[in-house]
Amino acid sequence: MKIDWNALLMVTGVSIVSTVVFVVLLAIGIRMVMVSRVQVKQGGTGSAALGGGYLAIGLAALLVLFGIYLIVPQFH
Repeated sequence: MKIDWNALLMVTGVSIVSTVVFVVLLAIGIRMVMVSRVQVKQGGTGSAALGGGYLAIGLAALLVLFGIYLIVPQFH
């Protein structure tokens, strides 16, 4: 039995990078939604921050769906 160490390192690297990207997108999205709520309480509209927050959360959701697509062989 031979272990392909390069493939193992590649999978590990991609997993770490995708996890960091997911966490950052989700954190930015949550933060922007909360900023928009503060802006609304202070009399502003907060629509740009709200839209950006929902966009970041949507991108995080797309990243999760892409991961599921890659894992489940019936999808491709």
